[in-house]
Amino acid sequence: MIRTDYSNDAAWQLAAAGLQQPWTDDMEASCHVVDDPGWASADADVAVLPEDPPEVVFLADALTMRDEYPLLAVSTDPNLVDQDDPVPGLGATRRFRILPAAVAEMVGNLAIANMDFEDFSSSAHGDAQKIHRGFS
Repeated sequence: MIRTDYSNDAAWQLAAAGLQQPWTDDMEASCHVVDDPGWASADADVAVLPEDPPEVVFLADALTMRDEYPLLAVSTDPNLVDQDDPVPGLGATRRFRILPAAVAEMVGNLAIANMDFEDFSSSAHGDAQKIHRGFS
């Protein structure tokens, strides 16, 4: 998770704490956190990623610092194409919102190839506020 907004330290702490939620009883949460003001105001288009990026990057931006603290999940797959659909749950895009407590579920499922990015994106599109809240 990369912090790109520095307007609310208390909200940042709550978002970061949400990442510690385990996916299952025997699988701890694991997320690399970048809290460096050099990333302030950066968006997904300008974020410099490593040569071999993870499948998804999470940004803690201005929208994260409100209400439920939803992170912006961004696919690093250049071949993934947005498939917006007016029917809830049928669309999938390269970016969507996810609650911090649902990140471990997503990372775990991606790691074991049980689900793919589009499954989580579609879930977000099925939510009235376009946020993936977890499957469990």
